[in-house]
Amino acid sequence: MSLQAPDPSFVSEQLAAAGFHHQPSLLRMELHEEKWLVRLPGQRLAWFAASRRGLKLLDIERRVLRLLEARCSFSAPRLLFESRDGEFDIRTMVPGSADPLASHELVRGSTKHAVRMGAAIGAMLAEQHSKITAADVSPWLPTRPLWPEPRDLVRERLPLVIDDSRLIARAMAVMDLYEQVSVDEADRVLVHADVGFHNLAIDPESRTVNGIFDYESAAWADRHHDFRYLVFASDRYDLFEAASSAYESVVGRPIHRDRVFLYNAACAITFLAFRAGVKGEERWCGRTLAEDLQWSEHAVTKVLGD
Repeated sequence: MSLQAPDPSFVSEQLAAAGFHHQPSLLRMELHEEKWLVRLPGQRLAWFAASRRGLKLLDIERRVLRLLEARCSFSAPRLLFESRDGEFDIRTMVPGSADPLASHELVRGSTKHAVRMGAAIGAMLAEQHSKITAADVSPWLPTRPLWPEPRDLVRERLPLVIDDSRLIARAMAVMDLYEQVSVDEADRVLVHADVGFHNLAIDPESRTVNGIFDYESAAWADRHHDFRYLVFASDRYDLFEAASSAYESVVGRPIHRDRVFLYNAACAITFLAFRAGVKGEERWCGRTLAEDLQWSEHAVTKVLGD
């Protein structure tokens, strides 16, 4: 296992042993979170561990995907092959495409689309949260989402990105509130922890939400984490309201707006802090510094007020 791209001939041999034959010259490797991704014809993906941590992430995600396939009706990646050592696997893709910018613009400009897409997301989350139990995922699933990062790391890095003392102080007040949240055991569920348009497969013509992918950040944690990216840096919450309403009607437990806003703000602040060393105009995780600042300032204000 190595962060250096594997040799295409080696990858081709591994795929052939699994029954998938592809010429080495046609294979392209992409590094994703200590894993190598190889896109294959027929809406298939091959994943190779690039480190011990990458191997662990692959193992956790495969376990989650098997649970989803067994318990839930919505579409998620399905495993086609897993190597004996667990160092690589092949999966199907969820039909559709992920175009975060286009989807954000669509739901901001159309209440109809926001409500329809939000209701679909809420229904999928209701299944995921209600059909998998603690016994299914203990002890191998983390009990804290990977993001946002701990307060101390954010405090260390944020001044490397901005020199606005007021915003830094308010941001750290939000991180304090986040660290102090006490989660009722009844609110702990299997969360994806990164539900957003970047991980939703959407039909480009009908705008139907076909399914969810990328479960590497899954955790047994507060259900509210799966709603935190459904609110944006605006005062319109059609997508979030539709998702929470559809969800609550099935699950019977409320989604508290103030907690979702807090989690959203803590994530925004962490993304801002971890821009250290990234140029302002450079897109990092899809945003420029100006866009990260806009998100953080709006989110902090939603939590603390003016």
